[in-house]
Amino acid sequence: MKIFLFSLLLSSAVLAAPADLDRADQLLHKGLPAESRKIAEQELASDPKSLRARVVLAKSALAQQDLPSAHRCAEEVLKADPKNADYNALMGTVLVLEQQAPEAIGYLETALTQGAQEKKSPEAMALYSETLVTALQQAGQGPAALKRCLEFIQLYPQDANLYLAASRLYRERNDYQQALETAQKGLEVAPKFYNLYASLALAEAGLGHKDLSEKAFQQLLKYDPELAKVVRRVLDGTRKDSAELQLEVK
Repeated sequence: MKIFLFSLLLSSAVLAAPADLDRADQLLHKGLPAESRKIAEQELASDPKSLRARVVLAKSALAQQDLPSAHRCAEEVLKADPKNADYNALMGTVLVLEQQAPEAIGYLETALTQGAQEKKSPEAMALYSETLVTALQQAGQGPAALKRCLEFIQLYPQDANLYLAASRLYRERNDYQQALETAQKGLEVAPKFYNLYASLALAEAGLGHKDLSEKAFQQLLKYDPELAKVVRRVLDGTRKDSAELQLEVK
């Protein structure tokens, strides 16, 4: 499962963003983090106190896998506004990517608490939730990760990534039937969320349903050839199932 974490950081609690920073966000979404970063750095040069520019810089740095820069920006904005939901989510995201999941959990819990108080959108809250589940799983707290993930599905039933995470966590417990049913429910909610075919293929394989596993794999291959290459290796036994759930920034 690929979790595109920088999308978590789109909204900021500062006042209206300058037009050039809006353009920086647009460039980032077009896959041009270097250009986005340049705009953020220029804005900081003219206004060193701009939290908005630091958030854009952090997002750009994450997309470039420059974790030290992203970490510094996260610390700076969080110091300026420690109760801000987005800033706590940013810090939590960076820590997860730095393989410091236990330290990330508190920030992500704060993001959810503050997000509720700030009346964040369901989409934003679901993104916070996804990252918390990932942090719990990476911290070796599988049962807690699954419990929270199922709770979040009840709260945000349209979020396909939560079904993907829950299916993965069921597979971790060798509960392939629940993994399969969860992935199927996810596809009912989001039929174009093709990553769920990876979960279908792996769950069916775990149940010994070779033909059904191959059928799901062919669907994945049709829509996401790169992920299909990874899943093929898992199905062939040359890569661990956990490899399908690596965190990536795009």
